[in-house]
Amino acid sequence: MLNNGKEYYPFGAKIDNKGELIAVGYKDNETDFPESQKVINELTAEFERELNIGEIKAYGLTYDVRVQTDSLKGKTDAILIDIYHRNSNEIPKYYFTYSWNENNELIFGESFGMKK
Repeated sequence: MLNNGKEYYPFGAKIDNKGELIAVGYKDNETDFPESQKVINELTAEFERELNIGEIKAYGLTYDVRVQTDSLKGKTDAILIDIYHRNSNEIPKYYFTYSWNENNELIFGESFGMKK
């Protein structure tokens, strides 16, 4: 998605009780371009509801963030993958920094995980 438009809307996936991975997006009935935070909030609320009533085993959200790393002086763009599982609260958040080179090619930089 980043290569196609240099941006993307947050999206998620869930694992149902049969172990099937299901990709999940968000459709806003009011606008074709909802704010990213609204998408994150709506997906999180639905996933948490399903997790709490036992409909799913796990879910993950992916969205764009800005992070500060030890190797960079300023903030940089990163893809965040935030995973939740009903049997563990020890799963870190995963960050994958990226930038664009002079040829408009996507370059991945440092990646790391941080405990929640």
